[in-house]
Amino acid sequence: MKLMTDRIFKKLLLSSIISIMTIFNIYATDINRLQDSAANYYNNTNYEEALFFYDSISNLDYSSAELFLNMGNCYYQIGDIPNSIYYYELSLNLNPANEDTKHNLNIANTKIETKAEELPVAFYKRWFISVISIMSADAWAYLSVFLFSLSLGMMALYFFSLRLSLRKTGFIVAIISLIFAAVSVVFSVNLAKRISNNNNAIVFDKGLVKSSPNKESNNLFEVSKGLKVEITDSLNLWYNIKLSDGKQGWIEAENLKRL
Repeated sequence: MKLMTDRIFKKLLLSSIISIMTIFNIYATDINRLQDSAANYYNNTNYEEALFFYDSISNLDYSSAELFLNMGNCYYQIGDIPNSIYYYELSLNLNPANEDTKHNLNIANTKIETKAEELPVAFYKRWFISVISIMSADAWAYLSVFLFSLSLGMMALYFFSLRLSLRKTGFIVAIISLIFAAVSVVFSVNLAKRISNNNNAIVFDKGLVKSSPNKESNNLFEVSKGLKVEITDSLNLWYNIKLSDGKQGWIEAENLKRL
């Protein structure tokens, strides 16, 4: 009886594994097919058609820095600056070190009618942000695992090697690897928090920013389409936003698209 139960369990387990693998293969095949079609249309400058296929990929709950970069490029080519900036920003959230995305975003930002001057940031904050943005949060995490494993290997060399020179080398490399592994963890966690706590949004419809969350309140200033803002509060269908130059006020939520 027990042998029969074991066989049934193994068959069910094998069937489940095969089913899961089949689903993943179909999913990957669909994405690859859509990517090929999108790339073909993009290379032939049929950007709206390419967007149809990129949107189809996105609707499959698939996301990647490359996908969002391509979508941003398509929107830029058809003159939809707010959407191009939106997808460039999403791409940078996933891969902040991508120079192509940064370059394209800078170009798209020049098309904004009215831009806010950024407030000066302390040099050490700029330096820290630039350093942690060299790689993605996942890349920093993988590096920390590699360095920690290297540290363990070098500690084993220190404890078990009979040669004094190898023991010294193992000890020094183990300590250095452990320090850099800890630094990589800090960078990964910090970058992941910056992405998960992202309260930024892109202005999609030019609108007036009010002194309070109602249409009858005083007008403070106007924001242009494509401008990136920070959401600091919300009430009903209104967002309190903050610009890079420090200006703040309330705007209707329908004017923004959150990142």
